[in-house]
Amino acid sequence: MKLEDLLILLNEWWKTGRVDEDRVKPYRRKCFSDLKDLMKYRQIMIIVGLRRVGKSTLMFQLIDDLLRSGVEPRRILYFSFDEKVEDITDILNVFQKIVKTDWKRENVYVFLDEIQKLEGWSSKIKILYDNFPKIKFIVSGSASIQLASEAVSDLAGRYFLEEVKPLSLEEYYELRSGRRIDNYELYRGDIALELDDYFKKPYPEIVNWREDRRIFEYVRESILAKILRIDLPDTFKNVNPKLLWSLLEIFYGEPGMILNLDSLSRSLRLHKKTLEWHIFLLQFAKLIVLVKNFRVSALAESRKLRKVYPYDISLVFPFNPNIEESRVAECVVASKINAQNYWREGGKEVDFLIRNGKIIPLEVKYKETLDRDDTRNLTYFLKKFKIDFGVVIYNGETREITPQIKAINLLDFIYLPTSKLITYQHPNNINPNTTPH
Repeated sequence: MKLEDLLILLNEWWKTGRVDEDRVKPYRRKCFSDLKDLMKYRQIMIIVGLRRVGKSTLMFQLIDDLLRSGVEPRRILYFSFDEKVEDITDILNVFQKIVKTDWKRENVYVFLDEIQKLEGWSSKIKILYDNFPKIKFIVSGSASIQLASEAVSDLAGRYFLEEVKPLSLEEYYELRSGRRIDNYELYRGDIALELDDYFKKPYPEIVNWREDRRIFEYVRESILAKILRIDLPDTFKNVNPKLLWSLLEIFYGEPGMILNLDSLSRSLRLHKKTLEWHIFLLQFAKLIVLVKNFRVSALAESRKLRKVYPYDISLVFPFNPNIEESRVAECVVASKINAQNYWREGGKEVDFLIRNGKIIPLEVKYKETLDRDDTRNLTYFLKKFKIDFGVVIYNGETREITPQIKAINLLDFIYLPTSKLITYQHPNNINPNTTPH
């Protein structure tokens, strides 16, 4: 399709003055207000996230908001590099030809979707940003590592980076039920009934699907297959999609496994560098996360005993539909806290460490009651590193075990903001009735 025809097709508001209802969607995710606030700044907005989390929908909602606020339709341009890869300047020039907007002199909003498919995108946008201050760029991509690294190198001081994750449990339930939740405790029982389904399908498009077979097929074909067979080969050279699938089968078959590169390269009969390259690609595509074994020295922790977790537990089910519930809970907690570290030493282990100024050790126990053995390693870690606060996530009531250790119910932990449940003091104020808003 010619670029001119494609632009007319993608930007229906040039004719109608509005965004089609099927594209804009009525539900606004929690991150929409943050993105909307950033529209008033000149800086480039970079929206990153896994495929199917709703990045394009958020872009159309921002466009809809601009139109409703009185911005002329001809000053708004949307283009998706999923459809065709074209130079940004060529896109702008054809845009100008169609709607007669002088993008070099007039205020314009330029939305560029799946930008990572354009080689050298950051340097090209930098030139336009520096020389044409009336352009507001909003770009998105499914490859946050590349977008973040290129932004740091080429766009320093010129961008805001916002990550869009799969639906939170609150968003999922609101979409499923069609109501806004302003009192967690009131709906807590209903939300708990949706928890297992939520783990499998935290994507806006399929929240109302019920058949596991269809859900798993969607995740496999609409997310995983497109990333492994299209996105990565289109973006990089030397990509072996079959090897990527094999690695996912291994990693998703045993989430939280220790990554032993030497052993894995031998069993797969691969050169170690080839293996490392394809593991990087899976990280790049937001399909896996590597969690390092904590050491006081960053150098010491860099490559030893790394664990492999899925970016989101929903990605695991098409490969491992009967995954143990305890593994599911561990993976969900890892995603919730953006886990970067765990700790293992001399037979003792703590599942995760929250590192946000101070270190908070965290254990996941898939059980309703806790005994002394369940907190033994946590207590040891607190003493060893002179840390005054630790957390256990489990299936019982949210409560204080000791002045140093809090037990938090898994549902509470998933639903409520971490900052409302975990503090650095010795609080007696953990309250599951607290509203998340």
